[in-house]
Amino acid sequence: MADPGHSLEDRPSTRHVRVKKILIVDRDEYWGPAMRLALQECGYYLNLVRDSVEGRRRAFERLYDLVVLSASMGEVTVRTILGELGRHGTPPPVIVVAGAEEIKDRAALQAVPCVSMVRRPCPVEEVVDAARALIGEPWEDRFTGA
Repeated sequence: MADPGHSLEDRPSTRHVRVKKILIVDRDEYWGPAMRLALQECGYYLNLVRDSVEGRRRAFERLYDLVVLSASMGEVTVRTILGELGRHGTPPPVIVVAGAEEIKDRAALQAVPCVSMVRRPCPVEEVVDAARALIGEPWEDRFTGA
């Protein structure tokens, strides 16, 4: 029998939502903000980093559901960040946005098992489509408790 002093609406919810987090590492003044805006509008939580040192630090210290990495950061930065992500138990998927000749060392891309390439120039929607294909919807609705 229900407690007459408490209704179901008064009980705390056992539902919570987990928003998927994306790290974008891109120094381009147009592409980085354009990708961030497009992905935020879809409901993802975003961090945009324009500095290679900060990008490496975040890839090492934080867990993201997806990393979008621009080859414009330089091949050493791309290789280093992919190496940092490869050290995680289960690394997140990575989208590398690159022009035809920006990535010369294809072996560096093997450090993370799930790497998708998006060729630049392209519409920002291609990055959004690749993100959705790799990590799905921007949030997960979960139930906890009994």
